[in-house]
Amino acid sequence: MILLERLINAHGVSGNEKEVSEIIINAIRTYVDDVSVDSSGNVIAHKKGKKPVFMLAAHMDEIGMMVREITTDGLLLCAAVGGVIPLSMIGTRVSVQGEKELIHGIVTTREISCGEDVEDVPYIDDLVVDTGLTPEKLGELGVTVGAFLEPRKEVNWLTYGNTISGKALDDRLGCFCLIEIARRLAETDQQVYYVFTVQEEVGVQGAKTSAFAIHPRWAIVIDVTVANDLSYDDEKTAGTHLALGKGPCILHMEEGFIPNTDLVNAIRKTAEKYNIQIQHEVSSFGTTDASNISAVRRGVPSANISIAIRNVHSTIEIANRKDVENTITLVINLMKNIPASLKKPHTDIKKETTVVKRPHKPPARKKTGKSAKKKKSTNKKH
Repeated sequence: MILLERLINAHGVSGNEKEVSEIIINAIRTYVDDVSVDSSGNVIAHKKGKKPVFMLAAHMDEIGMMVREITTDGLLLCAAVGGVIPLSMIGTRVSVQGEKELIHGIVTTREISCGEDVEDVPYIDDLVVDTGLTPEKLGELGVTVGAFLEPRKEVNWLTYGNTISGKALDDRLGCFCLIEIARRLAETDQQVYYVFTVQEEVGVQGAKTSAFAIHPRWAIVIDVTVANDLSYDDEKTAGTHLALGKGPCILHMEEGFIPNTDLVNAIRKTAEKYNIQIQHEVSSFGTTDASNISAVRRGVPSANISIAIRNVHSTIEIANRKDVENTITLVINLMKNIPASLKKPHTDIKKETTVVKRPHKPPARKKTGKSAKKKKSTNKKH
């Protein structure tokens, strides 16, 4: 699990995924035929082989913040990058990359800084980052508006190594799964594109460009979802009851997207065949890369497999190691034993040309000889 820890600890706020991509490229290159980075920043690892072509995707980026203003007393004011929960950020150590060196600070509020009672839940506009430096010193070090504020949280293994906690489990767990799947499928003859996308947290941007370029036959996205097993009132939540340690979650619906039923059924039957415990997810909110992948070109039949985590979109997310391993096992068994229902080719859409037939009119004949009539002159004689 050393690779997973490296992925989780790496900096990778949306739009600043380079450190994560370098780790992924070095980890996966020996298991595929070629690796490239497209103009959007997506890492695309291609294993050549027989059709149908599968695209397996996970996003590299994580939530975070950006400097929106530097105050006269040296505090950094924050803007959210992705769906940040402000309350969970308080007390978090963050780093900001100046032009000259990496600087560290602590997320707080002015009230907490001064030891005052906090009566209201803070908004993102209430958060400040205290580096202990003056505006002049920050300027000398090259800290400017627009700099990324990267959460710094070290990975922790709980309950004798079965449970992991840390930042960016969304979606470094998925990235780890893809690399491990590539390693175990290195000797098979199935053609697969392993795609590590950028900017999912700010509008699933990378999935659009990568899927358009590849245009696979099928796509499976590995992401995370909300574990609500500790909720007081889970029956009234907007989604299905999902728990840690109960297996990967197979999505049936999310906001604005319903996965391809053939692919979902193939995943479900694979789980049954190999005795892999799964959970079924129906949600009326949220979205993943799968929704955008499904809509490129003529469409890509897509599905989503998620790992349930607690404290989602915070810097202390929690997941069960068994769910990660079962997700890997499920996808590997599907790739090694692709059902006949997934081997059918794309339906060819023939463009039919509509021909409008008009009545045939023969060309007018010129009248000659005696039958030809002289036209009356319109010239008036004077």
